[in-house]
Amino acid sequence: MRRGLRDSETATLIVRVNDRAPVEGRVQPATQRVRNVYRWVAPFYDAFRMAWSRLTLPIERELDRLFRERIGPEARILELAPGTGINVVRLLREAPRFASYLGIDASEDMLARARPRARGDARIRFRLGDATEVASVDGAFDFIICTWMLSHLDAPAETVRAALAKLAPEGTAVFVFFSRPSSMPLRWLLGALGHVFRYRLLEPAMLTDSSDLEASTSRAAGMATLAVFRRPPRGEERSLGRGLSE
Repeated sequence: MRRGLRDSETATLIVRVNDRAPVEGRVQPATQRVRNVYRWVAPFYDAFRMAWSRLTLPIERELDRLFRERIGPEARILELAPGTGINVVRLLREAPRFASYLGIDASEDMLARARPRARGDARIRFRLGDATEVASVDGAFDFIICTWMLSHLDAPAETVRAALAKLAPEGTAVFVFFSRPSSMPLRWLLGALGHVFRYRLLEPAMLTDSSDLEASTSRAAGMATLAVFRRPPRGEERSLGRGLSE
């Protein structure tokens, strides 16, 4: 890995935590748009993700390594937009000894496919809601994972800042997102697909210019970027999110 790469109206919905206890939640317009798209994407998302993962295999392997090395028996895990639960499968495979996991996603259609992958593990909870509203989540987390959500957002850097603020001392946050490839044909193709799937290509420096960045890398001709942030130990805190720009 290489170091250095560094909307106003809201729609209201009823959020159900683990299919119980309805609470009020709010969804940003960009999140609502994505929610609508994934109503029809959900049935074939896993097949698409499998094919896409072949192109981004180095990033998938790095995610495996980070799960193994950064998640311990006392780790509290937060996932932003878990989708169909692919990272839950990764968690149970690579780091089965963890304290708790909370996954927040705006799509009930996607979560319906994620729940069986938890295998009835009581430590794993899913919440239907807006994953960009991280500040409303109680507590701090030792490991935060967010794969492919940022490219769907109107203000991705804002979500990164909010997530970093939820990290416990020495905690790790990992973000994977679509970035602008070096190849013009690829850039055109991904841009065209973005109109359908409601995502956009991001400039890595826009999201990784932070003193808490540990490392970042771009793969697949630059069309996928992985960024790892690390919260300093207690007493050595820096200003979180400084430098992140829209």
